[in-house]
Amino acid sequence: MSGGAAVSDFIVRLFAGWIKVQAQGDDAQPLVTFLVSTGFRLWSLQPTEAGYTFYTTLSAMSPIRAYMAEHSLEVHILQQGGAPIEWNKSRRRPFLWVGLLTAIVLVVYVTSRIWVIDASTPGLSLEARQQLVTVAEDAGLGLGTVRSQIDLPKIRAIVAKQLPQYSWIGISLHGMVAIIQVVPLVSRPQLHIYSRIVASAPGQVTRILVYMGDPEVVVGDRVKAGQTLIQGAVTAPIPLPEGSEKKPGQDTIVTPAEGEVWANVTHRVTVFQPLRQSISYPTGKRYMRKFIWIQDAAPWQYWGWQPVPFHHYVEKKEIYLLRWEGVNLPVKVLKIVYNETKTKVRRLQPGQAVAEATQRATSEMTRKVAALGPVVQKSRQIRRTQNGVWVSIVWVVNQNIALPKDRNR
Repeated sequence: MSGGAAVSDFIVRLFAGWIKVQAQGDDAQPLVTFLVSTGFRLWSLQPTEAGYTFYTTLSAMSPIRAYMAEHSLEVHILQQGGAPIEWNKSRRRPFLWVGLLTAIVLVVYVTSRIWVIDASTPGLSLEARQQLVTVAEDAGLGLGTVRSQIDLPKIRAIVAKQLPQYSWIGISLHGMVAIIQVVPLVSRPQLHIYSRIVASAPGQVTRILVYMGDPEVVVGDRVKAGQTLIQGAVTAPIPLPEGSEKKPGQDTIVTPAEGEVWANVTHRVTVFQPLRQSISYPTGKRYMRKFIWIQDAAPWQYWGWQPVPFHHYVEKKEIYLLRWEGVNLPVKVLKIVYNETKTKVRRLQPGQAVAEATQRATSEMTRKVAALGPVVQKSRQIRRTQNGVWVSIVWVVNQNIALPKDRNR
């Protein structure tokens, strides 16, 4: 059987209904011949010990019964199916129709409404997304809203009015999901109103990077603090027509001044180290006072009422919370500890004084130039006196000395 014929037979059986017949007796063969001769279709005809089994359309049931009444034949309907059979079954089971109708109503109800509002624009915080959903719901895009009743332009206008921090708001519906997409409003950066760039410190220029404006210095120039490095005005020739004998003029365009100017800047730190120095040291003795501090009330002293028994001391305060079974109580304990100190005179050799002064100066210089740039040169100057030594640390740092400045300042 060809593919087309098989499809045709399947459609006939589906819509016309079918039965599987078992015919037994001497007239089984004549029954098959009778059905074929009267135009009924037979499928899967197979001989058995007592007769035949075959499939035929449901409409052959009446001719088969009439044939049985006139001949010695036993016929059994083994199976039956198709649309007419299923229709008869469903008519005897009304609850199936109720369930089917309910399912259809639910599907129509659910798919015709909005149940999810998605505002997951990349880069938005959770609070911003929640705010978008809340404003959209108040504008008419609530959960359960019928799709056909949603006025997207109106909702978009309301959301844009209430949330001016977005430059663009898009709302689209995809099935049961409403998607809100936004583009945050990026405020236009403040115009670079700095009309010139001056030197923040004196030094020798090593590199110039002009982003906008005209440079007023060149590499190798020595500049002073406050001197103009880049001017926010660009002078350009005015083009003339070809063949003109006039001298080209100049036109000045005022622009912001932007750029970087790197220079070698000298930094100096001078430290004096005396040969005789009084230093304080702790003796190990201490005196303590304790207070109870309840919330905003004044501290109440409960320990150490006597005067501090030391002439020289260092005071240290300690505050900690009281806890009870892992819970912080609204009570603080304040401790004031007085550590006794004494003074002694330390005598230094000139070499020791130079070393200590150098260490102090180097530490101070490091803190001063750490974030400025690379150090290109280091030097040290020592001057001895009768009472001590002066040590000067001189570092040359390559740093950006460009300082934007307004024209009126």
